[in-house]
Amino acid sequence: MMEAPIEQEPMRVLSHSARLWPVDRKRNIEHHLSLPEGVTHLRVVLEWHPRAVPGITGTNDLSLTLFDPGGARGAGHNRPNSTIELSATRATPGYLPGPLPAGPWLVVLDTHMIVAPLTYSIVVDASFTPTVETGPHWAEGQTAARGPGWYRGDLHSHTLHSDGDWDIPDLIEAAHRQHLDFLFLTDHNTVSGHAQLRSLASDELLTACGLELTTYYGHALALGVHRWIDWRAQPGDGSMAAIAEQVGAAGGVFIIAHPMSPGDPVCTGCDWRYHDMMPGSARCVEIWNGGAWGASNELDLALWYAWLNRGHRMVATAGTDVHGPHPLDMAIGLNVVYAEALNERAILGAISRGHLYLSSGPRLDVSVVKGEETLGIMGDVVPEGPNAMVVRWSDAPSGGTLRWVCDGKVVRAQPISPQGEDVFVLDCTRWCVVELRDGTGAMSAISNPCFFGDDWR
Repeated sequence: MMEAPIEQEPMRVLSHSARLWPVDRKRNIEHHLSLPEGVTHLRVVLEWHPRAVPGITGTNDLSLTLFDPGGARGAGHNRPNSTIELSATRATPGYLPGPLPAGPWLVVLDTHMIVAPLTYSIVVDASFTPTVETGPHWAEGQTAARGPGWYRGDLHSHTLHSDGDWDIPDLIEAAHRQHLDFLFLTDHNTVSGHAQLRSLASDELLTACGLELTTYYGHALALGVHRWIDWRAQPGDGSMAAIAEQVGAAGGVFIIAHPMSPGDPVCTGCDWRYHDMMPGSARCVEIWNGGAWGASNELDLALWYAWLNRGHRMVATAGTDVHGPHPLDMAIGLNVVYAEALNERAILGAISRGHLYLSSGPRLDVSVVKGEETLGIMGDVVPEGPNAMVVRWSDAPSGGTLRWVCDGKVVRAQPISPQGEDVFVLDCTRWCVVELRDGTGAMSAISNPCFFGDDWR
C-alpha cells in the first residue's frame, strides 16, 4: 500500500501590500521572488478593494500575470480577490500547469484601470509536499473532412479562463445549439484553455484557437496562434505593428477588435488608440461585435469604410465576444466563410482573402461577372469596370432593404422580399459592399468588398 505523502509546512516566498491611485493605472507593477529547488505547489493570493465606488463611473480593474524562469505561465483577467494554484499537473484557469522550476519568478500586477484609490496585497506560498494527483489529459479531437463550401462560425469568444461566466464545455454546447461549423476561443491574454478546447472538436464542429490581446490602448484578436503573446504594446512605438507581423508570420490572422467601442472607464482599453495601426499593417477589422448590431457597430462600419476609401484592402469580420449564455433567438452576427476545407488553416486563409460575409441569419452570394465569366467573389480584386455585380440572398427579414455601398456612398437602395437577386453595373468604382438591413435599419447581413483596380495597399 502506497504511503500518503508527508505534509510539509508551506514557505512564504512573497508578501507585499501597497496603495494605488488613479495615476497608477495602465502600469505593469513587478513583484520579484525566487523559488528554491523542490517546490511542488504554488499558491498566489491577490486581494484588493474597493472594486467599485458609488458615484464614480467604471470600476477598478486589476489582473495578475505570472512568469517562471522560462516565460509566461498565464494571466487572470479582471479577477478581484483571486487565488491562483499551480502544480505540475493542475492550474487555476488562465494559468498553465507544469513543473515549478527553481530560480527567479515574476508576479506582475497589471493595472488596467484605477478609478479610485485602492489597497492591494499579494501573498505567495510555496509547498514541497510530493504531488500524487494526475492532471486532466486532453486527447486531440477530430473534425470530419469537408471540401469547399460555406462555413458559419464565431471568431471571438471567452470562458472562465479569462473573464467569462462559463466553462469551455458550456461554450461548445452553445456552439452546437447554434449549429456552428467552427468556433475560435479567444480568452484575454491567455492560452490556458486551448488543449481542452481542441479535445472537444467533433465531426460537426471545428474548434480553433487564438487569444484576445487585451492591451491598455485597444484589443486585437490573434487567431491561429497557440502560444502566449506579450500584449504590453505602447502606442506609437511600433510594438503593435511588430505583434501583427508576428501573428502573420506564425500563420495566424490579426484582427483589430471593436475599434470604436466606448473606452475608459466604461470599457477599459476597448477603443483602438494605436495611431500607427490605423490600420497600418492590419488587414482585418471586427465591425460586428457583441451579438446584435448596435450603435458602436455603426461607428466601426464608418471607420472601415473610411479605411477602404484610403486605399486599404481591409477585411471585415464579426465576433460575438460572448462571455456566457445568451438567448438563442438573439440576432447574433456571425461569419459565413467560403473556404476550401473545414480546418483552421483553410478558414484563416479564406478570412485573410476576404471570402466571407457577416450575417445574423440571411444568406448572401456576391460575385462580379463579365458576360458569362465570373471574375471574382467578395474579397477579390478584379479589373476596373464596367462590371456587373450580382447579389443573391435568402432568409432576409420582412421589410428589409438591400443597399449597394460603393466608395463609401449608398448608390442604390431597394426594399426586398425574403429571397431574391439583383444585378448592378459598376463603372469607375474602387470598391463595393452589399448591406442587407432589417425594417429598423439594423444590419442583418453585409458582404466584404469586391475591389476594382490594382493599386490597393
